[in-house]
Amino acid sequence: MEGDKKIPKINNNISNNKIINNSILEYYSDYINLNAQNSISELQKIKSINFPQKSNIQIPNKISDTLQDNSSNKFCLNEKYYKSKNNNYILKNEILNDNKEKQKEIKKLSPDDLILIKMENRTILRVNPIRYINESYEFLSNNLYILLKDQLGCKFLQEKLEKDTYNAFNYFLPALIPNINELIKDTFANYFIQKIFIYLNEAQIEYILKILQPDFLDICIDNRGSRVIQSIMDLLTTEKLKKLFFDIIKPIYINLINDFSSAYIIYKFINLFPDYLEESNNIIINNIVAISINKKGCIFLKNYISNINSIKTRNELIQTLLKNCLILIIDQFGNYIIQYLISLEDSNISLNIINQIINNISFYCKHKYSSYVIDKIFIHANYNQKQRIIQKLSSFEIISDLVFDKQGNFVILNALNYANKENKNLILKNINILKNKLNESPHGKKFLYKISKFENFK
Repeated sequence: MEGDKKIPKINNNISNNKIINNSILEYYSDYINLNAQNSISELQKIKSINFPQKSNIQIPNKISDTLQDNSSNKFCLNEKYYKSKNNNYILKNEILNDNKEKQKEIKKLSPDDLILIKMENRTILRVNPIRYINESYEFLSNNLYILLKDQLGCKFLQEKLEKDTYNAFNYFLPALIPNINELIKDTFANYFIQKIFIYLNEAQIEYILKILQPDFLDICIDNRGSRVIQSIMDLLTTEKLKKLFFDIIKPIYINLINDFSSAYIIYKFINLFPDYLEESNNIIINNIVAISINKKGCIFLKNYISNINSIKTRNELIQTLLKNCLILIIDQFGNYIIQYLISLEDSNISLNIINQIINNISFYCKHKYSSYVIDKIFIHANYNQKQRIIQKLSSFEIISDLVFDKQGNFVILNALNYANKENKNLILKNINILKNKLNESPHGKKFLYKISKFENFK
C-alpha cells in the first residue's frame, strides 16, 4: 500500500479484473466511472473534483439531542461507562464541552483518499488507511458512513470501540443513526452495528427500533440485516421493549416466516419470549395455508410442529392443516406438509386424509403432487388403511384409468408392493385384460415390463 496521494502501479491490461469493493464504488458513483480499461485515468481525473460528503453528520454538543428525548434520559452508555448524579445521566466534559474554539470545521474524505490495490488478479478500490488511522473522533464520526463500507475502515472503527468504548460510542452512534437502515444490511457495517448495540440502554433500543420499523421487513429478509435484528433481540430485557418488538413484527409476521433469513427471527422470538407464544400461534393458525404453500414457509411449519412443546397447540395446528388437506395435497409445496403429517404415523391423521381422498382416488393418483402423498400413505399408514386404499385402486374401472397415465401407473406399481395376496391378484388380473392396449400406449410398454416381474402375471 502506497502513501496518501500515490496510486499503486497496475497493469493497464486488466480486462479480466473486477472492482470488487462495490460499496465504495457505489458511494463514489456520482464522481467515478471505473471500468477495466480506464480505472487509473478515471481515478486521477477525479482529483480535481470538489467532492461533497453524502453523509454530512454534525455531532451534537449533547448526544441526547439525537434522541429528542427529555433530559432525564440522556443518549449515553450503560452505567459502567457513565457517571450518574442525582439520578440524571451526564456525559464527560470533553464531549459536552461547548468551547467554540473546538468547534472547527472537520475534514472530510474525498476521492483523493481512494487507492487502487491489486490483489490476486483483482483490482480493489478502497479508502487509504493512512488517511484516517490517526484522525480525531470528530473526523471519524463525520466520515463514518464511508469508513463503515470499507473493510479496513470498519475493522478500525470496531477496534476503536473496543479500546475506547466511552468516547467511541458517544461519537459514533449519533453519526450512525441517519444511515442505519442502509448500513445495517452492509457487508462490513453490520458487524460494527452489532458491536455498538451491546452498549445501548433501554431508551436507545426503543428509539432505534422505531427508526428501523419502516424498513423492518427489508432488513429482516437480508442475511446481514437478519443477524443484526437477532442481536437486538438479545437486548430486549424489559416488557416494554418486548411488546414494541412484537408490535413491529406482527403485521409482517407471515412475510418473515416465508423467508429463509427472516424465519430465524421468528424461531428466536418464539424461544426467547414464551409470553407471546399464544398470539404467535394464532397468527400462524389463521394463515396456515399461506405458510404451507410457500417454499420456505412449509419448511418452517414442519420444524415448528416438530419442536413445539404445547400438545394442545400442536393438535390445533395439525387439525387446521387437515381441514385444508384437499388444497394442500395438490400444491407443489403444501403436499410436503401433508406427507410430513402422514410420516408422524398417527393412525387418526392417516385415516382423516384417506377419508378425504378415497372417493376421488383416481384424480389424486394422476396428480403429480398428490400422488406423492398416496405413496407416503403406503409407507406409513397401518396395514388395514393400506389395504383399504389398495382395494379401491384394484377395481377395473380405476385400473383402466390409471395404467395409461404417467403418474397413475407409478401409484399402481407402488400399490403392488404393499398389497395383500388377494388385492395383488386382482390388480394383475385387471392389468392383463388391458395388456394389448398397453402395448400401444406411450407409457404402457415400460409399465408392462415392470409388471412382468410380479408373480401370477401372464
